[in-house]
Amino acid sequence: MTSLRRTAMTRRTELRRTPMTRKRPNAQKTVAGRRKNTGPSNTVRGLVYARAGWCCEVCGRQLHDGNGWTQAHAVHHRRPRGAGGSSDPATNSPCNLLLVCGTGNEDPSTCHGLIESQRTLALANGWLVPQHGDPASTPVLVAGGATVLLTATGTYASAEWVTP
Repeated sequence: MTSLRRTAMTRRTELRRTPMTRKRPNAQKTVAGRRKNTGPSNTVRGLVYARAGWCCEVCGRQLHDGNGWTQAHAVHHRRPRGAGGSSDPATNSPCNLLLVCGTGNEDPSTCHGLIESQRTLALANGWLVPQHGDPASTPVLVAGGATVLLTATGTYASAEWVTP
């Protein structure tokens, strides 16, 4: 017969199993539970698309045929946003953005893959800007071989006065 006496191994109360909630300060979420969009607004994207003529600004490949996107594309940040985005309003300014073919570094045959895999070349051509640099004053080599400045209004400006 078993003893009904409590031993050190038995508990007097049941363990409460309540889920713990974690607070992650870097995970910016909206009410719906999805990540907060830290990219450029639709208005700024429209300025970049119009400036580029719906073509890749690095190689000139047509990305949109008037009815829809024909190629994978990305709006590339010349000066990287950093992990979790950036609060600097210049980060999503048209002078910091390029329309490029490809969606990331998975395919080095696309311009976005080229930029991400050959960073020295990208820095030399203005497709990337160092974190301490100013995209508005950094010239960029665009399709066709012209070196231009990108403006905050979504246009090209002459870069003749800038020495590389």
